[in-house]
Amino acid sequence: MPFRTDDGRDLEELLLAQRPADGYRFQLREGFEYEDPVSGRRYEVGAGRTSDLASVPPWLWSFIASYGRQSAPAVLHDARSDAADALGDRRAALALRREDDRVFRTALREQRVPLLRAWLMWAWVSADRERALGGVAGAIFMVQAVLGALVVVGASVAAFWNPAWLALLAVPALAAVPWWRLARLMLLLNYVTGLLAPLIVLHLVSLAPFRLVEAIVELVTGGDPAGVLRPTVRPDR
Repeated sequence: MPFRTDDGRDLEELLLAQRPADGYRFQLREGFEYEDPVSGRRYEVGAGRTSDLASVPPWLWSFIASYGRQSAPAVLHDARSDAADALGDRRAALALRREDDRVFRTALREQRVPLLRAWLMWAWVSADRERALGGVAGAIFMVQAVLGALVVVGASVAAFWNPAWLALLAVPALAAVPWWRLARLMLLLNYVTGLLAPLIVLHLVSLAPFRLVEAIVELVTGGDPAGVLRPTVRPDR
């Protein structure tokens, strides 16, 4: 088991304290370490650091929860992201994050997170990495990721009227080739996001009326209608 306690024992429990009690962040009570089976490198995460665990928007928790088997990899990834930010050099941080994001994906699988879910979580954090650290190339990457997903959705819908539209599904694949090492990430963002988009829309259509009813009840009873859009306190509280 690659996750171990500071004294070398298998990590049997992840000790976290929710701070504040109605908050959205958790403090690690005991440190742990992770040994990457690919590189053999060991990563240490010290006690006391805080994390929001997996940074999944609340409206997507039906698909991927913010905690669970992914908790230890998520805390590890937060620590590695902070290490990259501390470098103070965008290019160096980008190179470090690309490797650390791969470690995150490996750790998810080590924790028996289902394959598709692990790759999706890796894809989303990797896309955010390219957006934040990739400069102009990162901005172009994100635009292409969105456009490619829209092409997949559009071609799939149009195929109900004319199957010939399915030929457009090859366009994102061809457009991903120039990205070379990032091509696999681009393909995943294009095709899997395109596949999930209708499911997410359906989920939101069913969730929106419930949130509206919650907001109305809060308004009538003198509560905070905006509070129904966040499961925990505001970050600045």
